[in-house]
Amino acid sequence: MQNFITRPSRTNTNEFGHRHEDNFDYNEFKNLASSLITSQHQKEWNHLPRLTQILLNQNLTVMFDGVIIKEQCTLYPNVLKIDSHYIQLSQYQIKRKQLIHNNKKCYLLLLGNDIMLFFSSFDIQKHWYNQIKQFCIMKNLLVKYRLQEQLFQDFYSIIKKKNRQQFSAYIINKQQPYLEHTFGLLHESKNHSILKIKRIYEDTNNYVMITERFEGEPVFNFLLENIQFMEVQVATLIYQILLLLRYLNEHQAYHGNINALNILINRESQSLEIAVIGFIYYPFKQGDDISEYLKWVNLNKYCWSGFEENQIPGIHSDLYQLGVLLYIITFYTKINQDLKRKSDPYKLFLKYMKELVIKYELIDETIEVLTQMKTPDQQFVHVFSSSQLDLIKKLLSNCSLSDALTHQWFVNAKQKAKPHNQRQGLPTLKTIIELKEASDGEASKSQTKRFSIQSDNYDSMDECPTVSYLMRNILDYEKAPCKTHHS
Repeated sequence: MQNFITRPSRTNTNEFGHRHEDNFDYNEFKNLASSLITSQHQKEWNHLPRLTQILLNQNLTVMFDGVIIKEQCTLYPNVLKIDSHYIQLSQYQIKRKQLIHNNKKCYLLLLGNDIMLFFSSFDIQKHWYNQIKQFCIMKNLLVKYRLQEQLFQDFYSIIKKKNRQQFSAYIINKQQPYLEHTFGLLHESKNHSILKIKRIYEDTNNYVMITERFEGEPVFNFLLENIQFMEVQVATLIYQILLLLRYLNEHQAYHGNINALNILINRESQSLEIAVIGFIYYPFKQGDDISEYLKWVNLNKYCWSGFEENQIPGIHSDLYQLGVLLYIITFYTKINQDLKRKSDPYKLFLKYMKELVIKYELIDETIEVLTQMKTPDQQFVHVFSSSQLDLIKKLLSNCSLSDALTHQWFVNAKQKAKPHNQRQGLPTLKTIIELKEASDGEASKSQTKRFSIQSDNYDSMDECPTVSYLMRNILDYEKAPCKTHHS
């Protein structure tokens, strides 16, 4: 890399809008440009792209670290490559500027105070700006968007004023640690369980992540409403999360904060379509201080077993947190109605997690009851089978991702969902909720009817494409190669 000293041909204008024969003082121009950025970049520039799709590739004039150079610039999703530097865009704000020198205009893009890109025309500047800004931090959200309604804690439906296109908005406190890396991971991930980011805005205290629209609510909200899932629905929910963890693991990443608030379920979905939010990601190395992570995750002893030994977060901690989630779903008991009316779901969740005690003896006792073909405790409406309980035990005992994905419970759930003579389709959660409300309205003493996957009235897996696909993957997993995603 060297200082920019080359000149364009005599018949062309250079990047600064000057003809070669003009009396152009590069040192003077450099001093003028230097006033807009720092002499030494402040961010880390070693972020290799997870996605190899090339969005733009052009030879540009760039200024950073006190030099102006001519360099090939390649734009990947969330990564700008300049020479040997891989620059994560989600850690920067982007600005457009014009610089006038000797009555000539030069069009600029500034990435924070570290980098300046020079363009000879407004159109080229605009093209690069539109491509880069989707990964950068923006301001003035309410100029372009209007909040519609709050769906649950920190999650809103939102509409773009210009074309009335609908999106979702997820608010994240700026105090959350590792946000630059978390945003980078989300920008560079392509998985059906991760909401696609459209833009990230900021105000004084928060970031607002604009994503594709998702109509859903957290798992914990459904538990609060005493919605009773079928076994195939719970199995599908857990299996989809495992597939997401496999994807993240293949890309040297993890979620970091799996819990009943961060798994969203689409009420309209027949097969429990999910979206996963609440990521807390940082590429820790062994020996790094993880106290800030543990403090923010706020699950204390339920982060994962072994965290006392300063083991860094990873796939093992995600699997443990998934085991805690499945335990909560399986052994959830109704919360006092008066308490539920007085508190919002978020506060109830924090209270629930604070008081939660994982009772391993309860798991073993319930397995014994099921083994003896007896009826388990009626208050645990999501206890379905001993293989389900065995998976909980394994997830809480540092099992491997492969063992979890090929666990017998998913195979059993598939077998139970084979075609029956009567074919009328699995009810959606919305249908279950409506039936529950109708039942509650008939008589206060009547209880919500339990929907059982063993019933002959449910349809085959073939009528439920997502479930069918997921369960088919159980058998195909051993044969499936681990691939890095290329788009």
